[in-house]
Amino acid sequence: MNTELTREKQYFQKALSFVLKWEGGYVNNPNDKGGATNKGITQNTYNSWLKSKGLKTKDVKNISNFEVEQIYYKNYWLAAGCDKMSPEFAILAFDTAVNMGLARVSQFMKTAQWKYPEKFIAAREAKYKEFAEYGNQKIFLQGWLNRLKDLEKFIADL
Repeated sequence: MNTELTREKQYFQKALSFVLKWEGGYVNNPNDKGGATNKGITQNTYNSWLKSKGLKTKDVKNISNFEVEQIYYKNYWLAAGCDKMSPEFAILAFDTAVNMGLARVSQFMKTAQWKYPEKFIAAREAKYKEFAEYGNQKIFLQGWLNRLKDLEKFIADL
């Protein structure tokens, strides 16, 4: 087996364990713009994935761990290019893609000049604070900042 592929999968599994720590189970908070989610997967994302497999849509409450892993790997890890990044940036980018969308990854990577994780983290923190200025999103700010602080520690311990 290819050692690089194995290492990349190991980092994906580490990143996934971090994301699932923060994404938990089923949530349908009316203030969350993402709508109903389970383990961080929105109903819309789940529907799209099921349709791409030729399957009927079903409630995201019923998503399996296998499906969660497949969606995260294809739609977030590979889509963000994490398989081609250093472990620190791969995990930063993956968690950002899950939590804030793929477009933010590229934005924060540019800010970080593709080599300064601390600049990536600072850009993400600034974006959270910007989000908190809009409507009822302020209720999520402390949780976002707690997640980011935990992420910073997580990548430092790699």
